[in-house]
Amino acid sequence: MPTAALPDEETAEAPPIRRAARPVRRQLVTAFFAYLLTLVTAGFVVDWDAASTKPPAGATPSPTRAAPVQAAPQRSPAPPVRDEIPSIPEVSDVVQLDPVRQQGRVTARDNGQSTRYGDRSVWIFADTVLKSPDAFLSNTAASTTDLDAGDGITLTAADLAGTPGELHDEFLPWSDAERAFERAHAKGCVRGSDEYCGVTFGLWPGPVIPDPARQRVLVFYHKLCRGGAPEQPCSQRYGQDLGTGIAAVDMRTFRVTRLTPANATPVRSIEGHDPALFFPAETMFASAALVAGDDVYVYGDCAEDGRCRLARVPLARIDDRSAWRFYGGRDDDRTVLWVTDPLDAVPTVRAGAAGNSVLWNPALDAWMNVYMEFGSHEVRAQVGGAPYGPWSDSFPVAETDPGDYGTNYAAFAHPEYAQQGGLVQYVTYYQQSTGAQRLLRVTLSP
Repeated sequence: MPTAALPDEETAEAPPIRRAARPVRRQLVTAFFAYLLTLVTAGFVVDWDAASTKPPAGATPSPTRAAPVQAAPQRSPAPPVRDEIPSIPEVSDVVQLDPVRQQGRVTARDNGQSTRYGDRSVWIFADTVLKSPDAFLSNTAASTTDLDAGDGITLTAADLAGTPGELHDEFLPWSDAERAFERAHAKGCVRGSDEYCGVTFGLWPGPVIPDPARQRVLVFYHKLCRGGAPEQPCSQRYGQDLGTGIAAVDMRTFRVTRLTPANATPVRSIEGHDPALFFPAETMFASAALVAGDDVYVYGDCAEDGRCRLARVPLARIDDRSAWRFYGGRDDDRTVLWVTDPLDAVPTVRAGAAGNSVLWNPALDAWMNVYMEFGSHEVRAQVGGAPYGPWSDSFPVAETDPGDYGTNYAAFAHPEYAQQGGLVQYVTYYQQSTGAQRLLRVTLSP
């Protein structure tokens, strides 16, 4: 049944208004806070600096024995768009499956977004806790050829190449400047005289998309700093956002490179200007992303009410900052406006703690947005006529189990596992009390 559009469709006719910088996004800070609760309540004792073992600076290779992953390079046609809200589907069945089966050293890791590339599903995670020995990493990744989620998902590889063995390192590379900054402000510094004493960087991955024409997958990420003495720049409970960037994974060699945007205003980080950041903390885009035809749609810059803005850029020019455009609403004739300044963008979809998933659902003939608001334990969704809307009101999909304590968050759909044309969707969420990636099978009725 059709339902009213969200307020962005009601106000889109007004000229775009420049906004002041917004505060830190709730879906990020709450996710990190919940993860800290996991570490404390589960009884982990983690030396923040010693546990943050980083791989070499620059591009990072995976084991050389891994075979390249092949994917068809041809362009996929863009799904249709229309200026009306599709009918909201019925949720006819929800089944809680076994948690995602992960590598043996993994005690907990949150986020958990994925994409199909060739014969496998590529998964990207944020904060990760390991055992034997204990370690704490801000990002990890794995891939699997298990593309049937009906009996659960096996994700026991140690890296992006799908290599068997033990997980050891973060997959996103660190710059020489970041490493030098951490060394200069390491534990031997004097708190009180050094505002960055004991500070470390974190790179939190968000959405991941395929780019088979260039034989790679792209990973959007947040950069933050955390730690240090109380009331200092990075000592906030959730850390301090520094901006967002994009990393490219070469699926022939499994080397990971943080892209450098062209035609971009330099973004300042605490160690100086970071040439790999596409957006500053005031306008970050890394909540959800999807490929439609020749374009990438990227959601982010989410406000305190949980609603996000939308960027669009040709996939072939994703590293050209001047090619990015931002959804600015509609004019008097309902024509969609794409503006050059992200501060002139208007809100569209909703996102929850750690982000959301936006996908095309052929069986519903609709775009679909899946998310979980922080603290609600409920997976919710919207349907829309286009990536920019109009979008329906949100509707409940599934109530999740919080376990013995804590909060669930980071609910994401994994469309590469969908069945029956999209009527059966598989959704994961992070369960704080166990550290598990819980898996739901959701059956929809149009």
